[in-house]
Amino acid sequence: MTKLIWKNDSINMQRKNLFDGESYKAEFAIITYRWLMSRRWVTNADIMAERLGCSIEELPANLSNCDGYGELKKIVCIVKKAIREKLGVHNKNVDDCFEEDGNNKNRRFRYIGKDNDPLADMRNAKAVNNLRQYWKFCQDSAGFFPKSWLEYFFKDCQDLLDMKAKRQKGEQVISASLDRILANIEYLPSLYEAITNKMVLEIDYKPFDEEEVTLMFHPHYLKEYNGRWHLFGHVEGREPEYGYNIALDRIQSRPRERAKVEYVPAPKHFYDEFFKDIVGVSHKIDVKKEHVIIRARSLYIYKLMDTKPLHQSYAIVKPFGIYDDGEYAEFSVDVEPNNEFYGRILQMGAGLEVISPENVRDKMAQRVRALSDLYPKKG
Repeated sequence: MTKLIWKNDSINMQRKNLFDGESYKAEFAIITYRWLMSRRWVTNADIMAERLGCSIEELPANLSNCDGYGELKKIVCIVKKAIREKLGVHNKNVDDCFEEDGNNKNRRFRYIGKDNDPLADMRNAKAVNNLRQYWKFCQDSAGFFPKSWLEYFFKDCQDLLDMKAKRQKGEQVISASLDRILANIEYLPSLYEAITNKMVLEIDYKPFDEEEVTLMFHPHYLKEYNGRWHLFGHVEGREPEYGYNIALDRIQSRPRERAKVEYVPAPKHFYDEFFKDIVGVSHKIDVKKEHVIIRARSLYIYKLMDTKPLHQSYAIVKPFGIYDDGEYAEFSVDVEPNNEFYGRILQMGAGLEVISPENVRDKMAQRVRALSDLYPKKG
């Protein structure tokens, strides 16, 4: 594999790298260089406007009133100097790689050099440094990133990133619950690549309550819910046409690519709409969207739901307080009530009560009664 920078130069490169860091200097350097490599005319106002995310017309009449303007003027000179040094321009009056026009406020300039990316080493050094930081984060994140994923995605970067073996247990500083460590989690990277490369897969799958089947699967989407990963797509000879859902932990063997089978993509934005009105991952054909009012019976439960909403449609109906019929808060969600929805309500025990509509309240009551029947009173 070709290294982007020489290892012996990496420390010196980072010290001098104009693109590193979060300062005005680094931001202006990146924007300035991008403008120059486009070979368009550019002014200091263009660069400042891009950094601030506004139009030139929205800038103050006096550009010096903008935060960082002093750094901007310096960095433009520094970037030009770095490019000239890289290209070996010793006399800018004779063989300069820049063309300039105007003066003072209207001064503009553009790059006219032969090299289309003279500071590629610096850009690549920044990219490598970012990758190294990301690798360190992954290594420190117990449970979030299984070892098999890291080995898969970073398999060609060992020398480049100067990676070390996985840290010993006890050194991680971020962790996830153990329910994320599931069977077949190592398939996730290859399934992701199958989606992005539009590859058809043959998958041996065993539902919990059915015989094993072989599916000709056109993968579209991966989603994690409650510690379990699901693959969605089109399956030949099966309904629904799109959004067919299988759980990774029930795949019986490594999926096999079928290159000769033409891939069937999902309609544009299909999965945005598919997940919009549900909690979790399951759709039921006979279930319609409902406007559900839920009551939180304690301030603690209300705060839990308010900081981690049940669904993106979450809205407060009544803030927590004392009312004629008790102390509570009420919120609403617009969802198709599925198993995941009822499960989330049940997780809070007596802390949550479905108020309306009546049909959803009745189904919730049936589940509560069935649960209560498992624990009859003794004596």
